[in-house]
Formats: sequence, structure tokens, C-alpha cells
Amino acid sequence: ILQPGEPVVVTEKIHGASARYCFRNGVMYCGSRTSWKMESEESVWWRALRATPELETFCRDRPDITVYGEVYGAVQDLRYGVPPGEVRFVAFDLLLGGEWLDPIHAGDIGHALPWVPLIAVRPFDFFAICILAEGQSRIPDAPHLREGVVVKPTKERQDLEMGRVCFKLVSNTYLERG
Repeated sequence: ILQPGEPVVVTEKIHGASARYCFRNGVMYCGSRTSWKMESEESVWWRALRATPELETFCRDRPDITVYGEVYGAVQDLRYGVPPGEVRFVAFDLLLGGEWLDPIHAGDIGHALPWVPLIAVRPFDFFAICILAEGQSRIPDAPHLREGVVVKPTKERQDLEMGRVCFKLVSNTYLERG
């Protein structure tokens, strides 16, 4: 699907819980990849929103955009240096009118949001991307390995058979850990 030499954006894959946020008709919405969540102090999605005030400000100021990202910390076994019981949020996509924004444009629009670490903007080469999937996490204070990377073309596109062109590559080190 990705062509050799095609310009791509490579970001760190964060090990957590997929999240989405938007503000519509005076209501803040918060959810996982597949469902919207009722407001609750127990919900990691709502806790991440409360821990990231710039996220709600961004959503209120841009009710036409849905922010997608990852909640991490007290979610999975990789904690990224987040204190016990706490969660954080990083954005990785913006959806506007049912269309995904190009990754570089999304970062420009959402510059006030915390974003997943950028690993590289480069021509696509599968073996080079495999090397980029390895290494330490680039989340500040994370004392552990990188789970892997996410690869997207610099110009958002769809494939007729697969859908959105966006791939995750999990690192061998992550897969081999005990």
C-alpha cells in the first residue's frame, strides 16, 4: 500500500487506550475508539481530559474538529514515567468533517495540544522503518522501550481495499520482552 520512496510521517506508537474528544452543541464528548463514555471520575478518558486542560480548550474553540489520541500512564504496563494512578493524553490525529487531516497539517492546527513524539519524516523504506520502531520511548521521563511506530503518508489517502492508509509497526524488542 505504501510505495517505496513515498513521503511518510513516522510517530511513536504509545501503549495505552485509544481516545477521542469533541465539543458539540455546548457538550464536551469523550470516548474510546469505539464508544462515547459517560462522564465519571473512574473513566480514564475523562481523567485524561481533566489532566489536559488545553485539550478541552482546543475542542471548545474548534467544535468542527474531533481530536484522536492515546491515554497512557495507569492504563497498560508501559507507564511512561507517569505517577501511579495518573493518566496523560497525547494527540495523534484530527478529524474535520469526516476527513482526516494530513499529519503535518494536523500538527500545525493542533500545536497547542500534546502530540505523540515524531520519530521521522522520510521516504518510505520498510527496513528503515523497522529500525525506527526500536529504541527508547521519546515521551519525556519514560524509562522504557518504545512500543513501536505508526506510519502515515504525508498526504492523507485511502486505499480501495484497505481503507485509510495508516500502519502500526510494533518493535521486536517490545514483542520479545518477558
